[in-house]
Amino acid sequence: MALLLKSVLVVAVFSIFSIAQASDPDILSDFIVPAGSAIDGNLFTFNGTRGIFGSIIEKFSVTKASKAEFPVLDGQSVSLAVLQFPGGGVNPPHTHPRAAELLFVVQGSLEVGFVDTTNKLYTQTLQVGDLFVFPKGLVHYQYNSDWNKSATAVSAFGSANAGTVSLPTTLFATGIDDQILSKSFKSDVATIQKIKAGSGVAGIVLPEKEEKVIAIKKGDAIALPFGVVTWWYSKDDTELVVLFLGDTKTAHKPGSFTDMYLTGSNGIFTGFSTEFVSRTWNVEESVAKTLVSSQTAKGIVKLDAAFQMPEPKQGDRDGMVLNCEEAPLDVDIKGGGKVVVLNTKNLPLVGQVGLGADLVRLNGSAMCSPDFSYDSALLVTYIVRGSGRVQVVGVDGKRGLETHIKAGCLFIIPMFFVVSKIGDPDGMEWFSIITTPNPMFTHMAGRTSTWKALSPQVLQAAFNVSPDVEKQFSSKRTAEEIFFPPPN
Repeated sequence: MALLLKSVLVVAVFSIFSIAQASDPDILSDFIVPAGSAIDGNLFTFNGTRGIFGSIIEKFSVTKASKAEFPVLDGQSVSLAVLQFPGGGVNPPHTHPRAAELLFVVQGSLEVGFVDTTNKLYTQTLQVGDLFVFPKGLVHYQYNSDWNKSATAVSAFGSANAGTVSLPTTLFATGIDDQILSKSFKSDVATIQKIKAGSGVAGIVLPEKEEKVIAIKKGDAIALPFGVVTWWYSKDDTELVVLFLGDTKTAHKPGSFTDMYLTGSNGIFTGFSTEFVSRTWNVEESVAKTLVSSQTAKGIVKLDAAFQMPEPKQGDRDGMVLNCEEAPLDVDIKGGGKVVVLNTKNLPLVGQVGLGADLVRLNGSAMCSPDFSYDSALLVTYIVRGSGRVQVVGVDGKRGLETHIKAGCLFIIPMFFVVSKIGDPDGMEWFSIITTPNPMFTHMAGRTSTWKALSPQVLQAAFNVSPDVEKQFSSKRTAEEIFFPPPN
């Protein structure tokens, strides 16, 4: 774990996908040579598994030798994976859509099982030297039930690209509606949301203040002013994804975040002499050398399982965090969408950061009214889940952007540019930061739009249309605002 200085606005989100492709092709040659490769012994050699056997196993990991890692396997209908399990480690229920799996235990023991198409479960306890086959496409798992010993297995597949569909990821991290999952599992939405949520701990030290240790979860937005020192810790086995967004025009390198690490191999004190460090901290030079040089990693590091990080403090979230998924809605239009705006009213600290934000959920096939920020703000928008279409028009009336967007896309809306989005049938959700702590928008359609305030004569003259056309125009969108449900 490294300490760093940063100034951004943060939201924790998940975006994980599994994609299935076609089955292995038949080839009419002995083998396929990847472009630019020499045909010699090296072409048929894979070294990616060197050094992994006998190493300390801290978490479940998979080392693959498939077509992606070993290109000469293309067309050979074979691949391999080394599975390493710490004590108590599990490979969650999953399937391989394009191949059966033959598993060989080389260390420790494993509890394994698969479920056939009649929902019958087959289980077995495997020891070193045992083999077990998981039929093609069936849901299966492996579990090391011995918490004191690690286990290792080698799996062979009848495809160069067997594919893996993880059930936990597919069900809970791809945007399937919580209502659908709650009904499918005979549960409730709150339980489903708890399963979906990643969790972690963050330490935050504002200038000349005490450390705040806060629990963080999916949907949290955190305002971090200039000069703040932070650390981030993924507490659970689930993946924690944190999205950093901020204004970088005053950064050391404009356009990039300026991260000043206080520890690690690139820590700021590695540049000072031992004498300067020892006098700075008032410690012996030997101690100073140990402090500066012991952490050889940088950025994200792996902690021992037994290491205890500080526990979150109940009151430390107050004034530091706003959960955008739990906050009161600023806009809620039936069949259209919902909005939570983050500003100085619900998170005063954003005033120091100089940024605001909003979390928008657009219903399936609904439209977001064309709008623009009338206080000269820039928008940076990140698509959290779902997909749809976006159009952006500049002040010259020319379309600057028209594209299909999906989860993981990020784009910028310049000052005074007008943007509109239409969701695909499954809807779309996005998070935007805005370069003002109290964002204000003008909407170009709907009940609150400028058009509704203008007199009929002005509209007729501006559009150069007859009174009949103006009446048709003015009679529409008299009730809706911001979001427009799909047409019937």
